Amino acid sequence: MASGNKSPINIRPMERGDIDTVISIYGKIRDEKIPGVKRSRLSYRSALTYAEVALTDPGGPLDLSFVAEADGKAIGFIWSRLAYVGIPIDEVGIIYMLVIDPDYQKRGIAGKLIEALAKRCRDRGVKTVRAIIDERHWELQNYFQKLGFHRSELVIYTKAAKG
Repeated sequence: MASGNKSPINIRPMERGDIDTVISIYGKIRDEKIPGVKRSRLSYRSALTYAEVALTDPGGPLDLSFVAEADGKAIGFIWSRLAYVGIPIDEVGIIYMLVIDPDYQKRGIAGKLIEALAKRCRDRGVKTVRAIIDERHWELQNYFQKLGFHRSELVIYTKAAKG
């Protein structure tokens, strides 16, 4: 555990200049084992790339992402974006990734990031925040339920776009 684990946590909007740091934090948890899942969804893919993050335009008009800082460095992030989904079309804040450096986990940082996102959504008139979670990742599902999220009525079907 890091020695500075008791320092204050600062939550701020993500900026384009945070991309390398976000990739580094993601790299620390990419191969993390998930109880009940043979392989983590994250371990099926290669490392997160600069281009993937840059394409979401951190700090841009549709971005809802935040970075958590402590001890003078970034220690976590929530990667989120405004999306227009459904019929009728609804504005929704979608959480794609929520990552906390393993040395700083279990300190309520993820909850602070989610609250910052929820506040930004409320301020923008967005009434719904959704998290995309692997259905086998019960630990993360329980965590989101404790934060007031509930299982959606939506079912997502996926098809590979390959020939």
